[in-house]
Amino acid sequence: MNKAAYSSLFNSVTLAIFICFTATSLAKDFRLQDANTKKLKKEKWLCKYCPSHTQSKAKIAVKLSNNSEDNGHFSTITGEKKDGSYAYLDAELSQRASDKYYKASAKDLGKDNSNLALSAAKSKSYKVSLNYQSLDQFGYAQGLTPFTNVGSDSLLLPADWQRVATTTEMSNQQLSQFDQQIERENWQLAAEADFSNNWQGYIDYQQQDKQGLRTTSGNIITKAVILPTAIDQQHKQLDAGSYYQYDAGTLLVNYYHSDFNNKRTAVNWQSPYSPLFGAANSGQLSTAPDNKLDQISIFGNYRDNNLTLQARLIYGQLTQTDDFLAYSSNDLLAVNGLPTTGLDGKINTFSTHLKALYRTDNNWRLTANYRLQDRDNKTQTNTYQQLLTDSVVLPDLITNKPYSFKKENLTMEAQYRFTLRSHLSMGWQLTKRERNLQDRENTNNKKFWFKVSSHFAPFNKVFVELSKQFRDGSSYDRIEQTSPINSALAMQKYNQADRTREQAKAYLSFNPFSNNSNNALISTEIAIEGYFARDQYQNTDIGLIENKRNGIDLAVSTQLSRHISIAVYSHNQWQENLSQGSYWFYDIDWLSRQDDKSDSLGITLAAEKLADGKLSLGADYTYSYASGLTQIDSLSLNSSDRHKELVINSQDIKLYADYEYSEQVSLNFSLFYQAFSEDDWRAEYDIDHMINVLGNGFYNYDYDAYRVTTVVTYQF
Repeated sequence: MNKAAYSSLFNSVTLAIFICFTATSLAKDFRLQDANTKKLKKEKWLCKYCPSHTQSKAKIAVKLSNNSEDNGHFSTITGEKKDGSYAYLDAELSQRASDKYYKASAKDLGKDNSNLALSAAKSKSYKVSLNYQSLDQFGYAQGLTPFTNVGSDSLLLPADWQRVATTTEMSNQQLSQFDQQIERENWQLAAEADFSNNWQGYIDYQQQDKQGLRTTSGNIITKAVILPTAIDQQHKQLDAGSYYQYDAGTLLVNYYHSDFNNKRTAVNWQSPYSPLFGAANSGQLSTAPDNKLDQISIFGNYRDNNLTLQARLIYGQLTQTDDFLAYSSNDLLAVNGLPTTGLDGKINTFSTHLKALYRTDNNWRLTANYRLQDRDNKTQTNTYQQLLTDSVVLPDLITNKPYSFKKENLTMEAQYRFTLRSHLSMGWQLTKRERNLQDRENTNNKKFWFKVSSHFAPFNKVFVELSKQFRDGSSYDRIEQTSPINSALAMQKYNQADRTREQAKAYLSFNPFSNNSNNALISTEIAIEGYFARDQYQNTDIGLIENKRNGIDLAVSTQLSRHISIAVYSHNQWQENLSQGSYWFYDIDWLSRQDDKSDSLGITLAAEKLADGKLSLGADYTYSYASGLTQIDSLSLNSSDRHKELVINSQDIKLYADYEYSEQVSLNFSLFYQAFSEDDWRAEYDIDHMINVLGNGFYNYDYDAYRVTTVVTYQF
């Protein structure tokens, strides 16, 4: 949010606070839609804590912080763009009477990221709330670009720019600097109302404005440029509905509208390279088109002592009517006119969810779920010319493909409780997909699982879950031949290929000192969870062949004394992908193995209610590590290439102290320290890192940073 807007915004909020406190509004929270309270005699209820007279509270907190680092990663975490000192405020005003409640709050006023909220409520009547949030996402700073007007829809080179063949020849030319940053402003106006004891309604309007600068890539033939492109978008959402509750069920009707407006339709850019073919000196990129969604849904449920039925029906329509860009920005290319001015896209969607739950008197529980998703693409089909990056007109024509699909899912589960705290369950699931204009029209996925869960001494909880899935379908026919691969080699896209999946999961928690009442660690709990999954694509020669995922989590928590507690956790996960392919299109001649690993460890120490209950201390330490490694073995060339794709190492330390100086004044001190480093090849965009890619000079983050914050809170 730009700083000039804060003054008028703060004045508006101040005025709104006083307007809010003169309102007479509210309603109870109607989101617990399954609660049947009609038969309860609520007139006999008494609230011993409800005030018989008006109570008002006011609280203000002054915050001072110092930030040692100036980079996009640490700035996004702290919400403070630059290093140095900051001062900002938290404030809260509230008033409560016997049936009325008003509240105004502000958080982090003075920061780039802040929150403001106003609400007014009256019991059994209605509730109104207004919320505002600004959220900035900071990226890399001091990027380099040859364009002089960063943020424009038409990126221009300096007048004296010398067009050359490679990036190494550009290193002595003048480059401009730019910073990545995305600013979001979110507004929400919501109201809830009780029309009667059984009939309620609600409306929720939200709007997000997003502006900023990010990078994308443009290319002409074999030459690419990382482009700094501007963002200027608005997204509006309206959610309104009403529901009626009766003795045995609920009926809900809802309308949802989404409107996405992109104020930038295209990015044009001048090429810094010497022309290759077709005398292409510029390029163009389309941005995300404007689009709308209208959706109506109906939900109902029915309950009695043993049976629960639920049904939800949703119908929607998505539309997109933006005009097309011209075929090319290169006037020297001989192209025909477009067959139509725009896509005129239209998609009708329908989905339903039906659920039945039956409980027997002998501890059996039977559940059936049916889900349907139908996406009917009504977009018109046209034939277009093919252009290769504003340089060459290809002879073959191309037709747009309005993809449609239908997905059905049926799940049956039976659960038996053999003791008060132990049960076993078995289930079966069938998922069917129908597609058009794709390599495989139909796929069927069958899943079977078994799970047992129990609570018995000395274990707090134990469960084991095993499952297996099988996916097959209609014949696989490759629609597009992207390379002359031998027809004897089977190639199936992983999301449509025949697949077998095996999964196992186990969990155990226990108290190792539960039988020793004299042990100070009697409240200690240890929890261990592990899982394994493997996907095998048995009918595929080229592409993804196997995927494995393994993980184990460990958590230990204990109360060392009346005031001191400690918790330790660790998370370890491994994933392995195995792929194979063909260099020469006639036989399998290379194998690729990708190994990803992520580890994390955390320790939390808390000391509460020290110094006569006025002082609380805490410390958190978090360590995380992630790495990606790829090894490619060439069978035909008898060679091997092993390289790291990603390594991230982060250590966080958080210290805090809270002290209640008096009933009105409280003090807080906190320290946040982070040591962060990464080695990601995708972040290495030196301008001449590759001779045919003009980068931005970005670099991997590697820093040690801290942020110190002191807070003084006064409650009136």
